[in-house]
Amino acid sequence: MKIKGNFIIFSADNEERKDVRRLKEKKLQVVLDKNNSLPTFDISNKEYIKKSAENQIELLFKTNKFYIEQLYTWGDPEYYTSNTELTVTYLVIINKKNIKNMPDSFTFYDINIENKEKANQQDVILNNGEKKIQYKIDTIIKRNRENVEYTNKLVGKSEISELTAIIIHTGIKRLRNRIENTNIAFSFLDKEFAISELQQIYEIILDKKLVAANFRKKIDPMIKKTDKVVKESAYRPSSRYTFNDEFIRNWV
Repeated sequence: MKIKGNFIIFSADNEERKDVRRLKEKKLQVVLDKNNSLPTFDISNKEYIKKSAENQIELLFKTNKFYIEQLYTWGDPEYYTSNTELTVTYLVIINKKNIKNMPDSFTFYDINIENKEKANQQDVILNNGEKKIQYKIDTIIKRNRENVEYTNKLVGKSEISELTAIIIHTGIKRLRNRIENTNIAFSFLDKEFAISELQQIYEIILDKKLVAANFRKKIDPMIKKTDKVVKESAYRPSSRYTFNDEFIRNWV
């Protein structure tokens, strides 16, 4: 069987400032190559797959500061090609400030998702400033024996392949799940950050606004205040915080 690995690489960047009294708002981004595909890597039987994935990310971006976990293994014959049958996808989160080399063939695309009136359908726009990729994706609910299964399908045609669209959709779902029970959100930020920056990461992943007071109460055990402040707006400076290592536990 022909096996290949690929990456769904997420990062966050700043929107143009809309309010001089606030820090710049964040946007979620994903990496695609010039063919509108996800970056790939080779898999051999001589090395642990995750190690191969880590080595490739370090080689591409010249950094060892990133989050990585296996997302899914795709074995649907519908997506087989002449070169690949089984595809193993790894989810990666990287702070763009840690990237020391950005391959010319890769571009970060802003992700904009709009829920449609039709149940379970979403409009997706990926935009890198020069090129815009649009598509619709539908979530289909099926019952298989005693299990309820959720499958995703591309609606109509697009410049992006169906499997790539499905992987992006699945990757965002994983982020939404993991952000609620792990410290994964901190991988998007600098070591020191403002609480409002952390809240924005939660908001762009969960796709909803959060009440600041409730959010502060939720994450308070996870952060430690530093003696530093940052002034990036016309309002009062924001205190800087770091992740509280003492909060680390056996994440589920």
